[in-house]
Amino acid sequence: MSRMQSGTGSRPPHEPARPEDERRELDLYDLIEMVWSQRAVIIAVFLVLFIAGGAAAYLLLNKTYEARARLLVLLDDEDLTPGAAGSGDGFIIEQVMQSESEIMNSETVRRIALENIGPAAVLAEGGSEELALRAMRQSFSVVRAPSASVLIPVIESDSPERAETILNAIVDAYLEYRQVVLTGDGATGVADRRLQANAAYSAALDELDAFLTANNITDYDSDVAALRTQNAALQTTLATAQSERQASSAAAAAIAARVADMPVNIELYVESSAENLLIEKRLERESLLARYLETAPPVVAIDREIAELEEFLEGGGVAGLGQTRTGVNEVRQGLVQEQLRLESVAAAEATRARTISGQLQTVQNEISRLRGVEPEYRRLAQNVEATAAAATVLATQQAEAEARQSLSPGSADAVRIVERAFAAPEGTSLKKLGVAAAFIFAAGTAVLIGLIRGYWTQHVGPTSQRQRVARPVRTADTTEGFGPMPSRVAGVPVLARMPDRGSALGRR
Repeated sequence: MSRMQSGTGSRPPHEPARPEDERRELDLYDLIEMVWSQRAVIIAVFLVLFIAGGAAAYLLLNKTYEARARLLVLLDDEDLTPGAAGSGDGFIIEQVMQSESEIMNSETVRRIALENIGPAAVLAEGGSEELALRAMRQSFSVVRAPSASVLIPVIESDSPERAETILNAIVDAYLEYRQVVLTGDGATGVADRRLQANAAYSAALDELDAFLTANNITDYDSDVAALRTQNAALQTTLATAQSERQASSAAAAAIAARVADMPVNIELYVESSAENLLIEKRLERESLLARYLETAPPVVAIDREIAELEEFLEGGGVAGLGQTRTGVNEVRQGLVQEQLRLESVAAAEATRARTISGQLQTVQNEISRLRGVEPEYRRLAQNVEATAAAATVLATQQAEAEARQSLSPGSADAVRIVERAFAAPEGTSLKKLGVAAAFIFAAGTAVLIGLIRGYWTQHVGPTSQRQRVARPVRTADTTEGFGPMPSRVAGVPVLARMPDRGSALGRR
């Protein structure tokens, strides 16, 4: 009894027959069979790809030479012992070394180095500055050992001398640019910018002076202030002249009204003999009093005569009698003179008011003209102020830069060159790696093409259809050439049966 027939237990039920065109799953032996069947194609594809790839790697991958330099960064100006993460603040050291690496690997450093050596020293076949910068950018790197204050710039080139020249130029440019960064812009750069600022200030000042000359202005603010003061004074003077003219005219009109009601001539006085007699009697009485008393008869008699004359005169006994004298009315004459004076004053003030009005109009026109050109003046004046301020700031910066340069470099000179770049005696080549990569690529591609072609031939193409028709239908409990599959063997359930390589090849 064979091993296949010694199982115990019941058989699993028969599975329904699958269609003849249903493809079965592929196993490892199937893949090996497809590869072996397509070995000629695989070898041909491999040889073509490997020869092409190997030739390309051998011809295109040139030998490269690597140049290295070493720079020591002193982290303490007083203690020149190389700093390390274990002897201080590791975080600060990491920051410092990262900053130094960024400065060395900056585009500015590469540009300074390229200016010093020229593009011909970078590109053997020659080229522009952009191509040289791109080559330096791609081949240059900065390596830093952990827990050490040493920078290792590395560059690769197809020539050892060229690698040495480029790397030494980059190191020198780094040391130069580092001092500029840490001590600020150099005094020369600030001086150039100061000269530009002074030239801009002179140009702005000349433009302002030309504007003032063209508009007949000495000093805009002073001229405007003087004109406003003059305008206020003229307005006050005009108001005074107009008020005086009105007052003089009003006074002259009032005097003219009074003069119109006054006679031109008036009676000066009326002279009569009775009055003269009264005066004589009074003189005589005074003479009698010198010799007599008031009660003396001569005095009493003269008093009685004086009283009678006074009573006669008071009674109007001499009215219309005697001599009458007439003359010019002096009051009217004085009023007429005052009227004429006031009229002349009014006329003079009117003339003065007209003159002041003309002057005031001229001043106001000038103020309006200056107001019209004020925006342009302000623009030019601001340009002068701005350029003057910029020149002042740059002068201060230049003084500070010169002062900084005169001091000790300090931390700006804290990098020491431990080892400069030198020409590498031997170079490295990627030709072997390229040939190996070509071999792997060619082998993989060839096997893949062989598997695809074998699968097409055996399972998809017309030949595979004829082979599938000739095969018998397999069931779940039978296998070609091996009889039914037992359900259990030695008490263990049988789930599947894997034929050996010989049986699998026998089925083909």
